Amino acid sequence: MRKLFLLRGAPGSGKSSFIARHHLTPYAISRDQIRLLLADLTVYYQEDADVLHQVIPRHVTVRTEQMVDHLVEHKMEHGETVIVDGTHIVPSAIEHFKPWVDKYHYECFVVDLMQHNTLENLLKRNQTRMHYDWVKPEVVKQMYRSYEAHPEVPYWAHKIIPTQMDHALSQRESNLDRYSHVIAVPDKVGEEDFPHVHISNFYFSFNEKFTEKYGTYRNVISIAKTEDEAVKQFKLPYFVFKFHHKHFLISAYPIRNEMLDPIRKVKGVWTYSTGLYNVADFIKEFPENPKQHVHQFNLSKLDPTRLLHIW
Repeated sequence: MRKLFLLRGAPGSGKSSFIARHHLTPYAISRDQIRLLLADLTVYYQEDADVLHQVIPRHVTVRTEQMVDHLVEHKMEHGETVIVDGTHIVPSAIEHFKPWVDKYHYECFVVDLMQHNTLENLLKRNQTRMHYDWVKPEVVKQMYRSYEAHPEVPYWAHKIIPTQMDHALSQRESNLDRYSHVIAVPDKVGEEDFPHVHISNFYFSFNEKFTEKYGTYRNVISIAKTEDEAVKQFKLPYFVFKFHHKHFLISAYPIRNEMLDPIRKVKGVWTYSTGLYNVADFIKEFPENPKQHVHQFNLSKLDPTRLLHIW
């Protein structure tokens, strides 16, 4: 949910295998696939081996980058999960996405597939890759040297290794035990009935006037009621939290168990695997599960004119 993943690795580092293994193909934007849409394979002569290779053309690189940029921003504009299949070796290739991360309120994860790869292994895999995936060995060497010179990612991005992908796709609950009360403000509560906002309490707002008045407070969270609020106004479509040792979810509409599973519990903290669902999916009015996996509060169950005190 509002997550951008940039794969980082030289040819042969396992980016395509990573996408296939995690069933991410529907979410991935591949530069190589776009190049093949723009131009057919072209022939390259490898002098040292005296062999011809049919390879992905590079003369359409500029047009490819333009299309990647268009597709990435289009998906981010709609609050969709985005995975960009590319090398992203030099820091500037990652910094390129910073304006959109800020504009659309995204988290950026750089999936580092180079950390446990040696140059020898990369060159060996390059020789056994599918015919058109082969690249010049000098390119692999150059990328490996660039990575060694700049292994870190920009401060605003999260660097993860492939085994951390599932965790990155999860939503971890917030612990609100330090607050005295948790209060929800439905959409039709009048201003005269607004609670006095105090630092010792936590507030969820479905109410535009309450959000307008208190939405900048750190202990006030605005929950989206419509797709426009979730996508264009960047309000959260749901919020998962722990309060007095119980686990809750608050949203405008009931959220299906299928959209939260698998649920993992580690040291008393629950995480929900929601990362591949788009923001707008959580605002749809699906029928409620007969038995929900987590206790839910939503507008369909609340009196819209009265405050809800949770606990």
